[in-house]
Amino acid sequence: MNIIDIKTKAILSSMGNETVEVSMVFDDGQSTVSVPAGISAGNYEIKNLPVPQAINQINDIKPKLLNLDLNQEVLDSILINAGLAGNASLPLSAAFWKHHLKSRVYSKFPGLFLLLFEGGKHGNGDITMQEFTIIETSIKQAQTDFKLMKNHLERLNIESLVGAEGGFSPTNFDNNLVLENIKQVFPDSKLALDVASTFAHDHLNWTELLDTYNICSVEDPYPEEDWERWSDFYTKFGNRIMVIGDDLTVTNSDRLKKALNPKVINAIIIKPNQNGTISGALKVIEDAKINNLKIVVSHRGEETDDDWIVDFALEVQADFVKFGGMDRGERIAKYNRLRDLGMD
Repeated sequence: MNIIDIKTKAILSSMGNETVEVSMVFDDGQSTVSVPAGISAGNYEIKNLPVPQAINQINDIKPKLLNLDLNQEVLDSILINAGLAGNASLPLSAAFWKHHLKSRVYSKFPGLFLLLFEGGKHGNGDITMQEFTIIETSIKQAQTDFKLMKNHLERLNIESLVGAEGGFSPTNFDNNLVLENIKQVFPDSKLALDVASTFAHDHLNWTELLDTYNICSVEDPYPEEDWERWSDFYTKFGNRIMVIGDDLTVTNSDRLKKALNPKVINAIIIKPNQNGTISGALKVIEDAKINNLKIVVSHRGEETDDDWIVDFALEVQADFVKFGGMDRGERIAKYNRLRDLGMD
């Protein structure tokens, strides 16, 4: 199916900033996609341009894409060779992918990283870790548990901000208070931390933390070039928990290859807008699966109401997804899409 037109416009993201929306018109229909942005972006992910410049790039390449016999890999090669910014290439790549997505019934669904608390650049800066999530196996249970934590905070008269990704971010809280409150409300739940290395965490005693709390996963415990400490961390804890690369690997094949030699992760965050094309993200997933890494498909800090990332996660059979907390509409849109596709 040939592309017969491409329409582009600027829309507002969850943070009130502009982002790009593309509508790709085919002879048998239309596919519309918008792209998110990262509040805390990794140094090695593809760079974005100001939205007007990204739209100009799309308009410039548009004549080269119309009325051609394209597949995903050919389209993405054209976008890569043209040197497009991430927020110009991904909406084109994802719109094409979405249109060619076949309707199917899914029998397997990923685990949910339900965001309860957030700090760092996403919330109250006194909470220096970026995300505190618990692992859920159903939307219904996630909904119940999110309300339990909300009621818990209200009973204690704890005032809380809403973080960038829909989690709680109480004032006058720090990492320890967050961990203790989660343990109090959910003593048996598995806890996943996104350290994000936005702040210095040299003082953390990881052995003590893992012995005290039911932590099953740690994401980005160190900066992306601190390979020695990544290696030490994985050697100590890689057989005990998921050690996840996000800023370390940025959905990039070369970064993943480096993280596997020597091996410092056993799980990887997949964010297509870190890479810039669907083909590029799929290659990273393929390489990760060959090396027995768990796949965690994730939203971004600055989102839209678009839900195509949910379909992407199910298509690649992700082990887990990260779609945030349940206190922001753009996050709820992802959970609603999961429900539409059959997850309870």
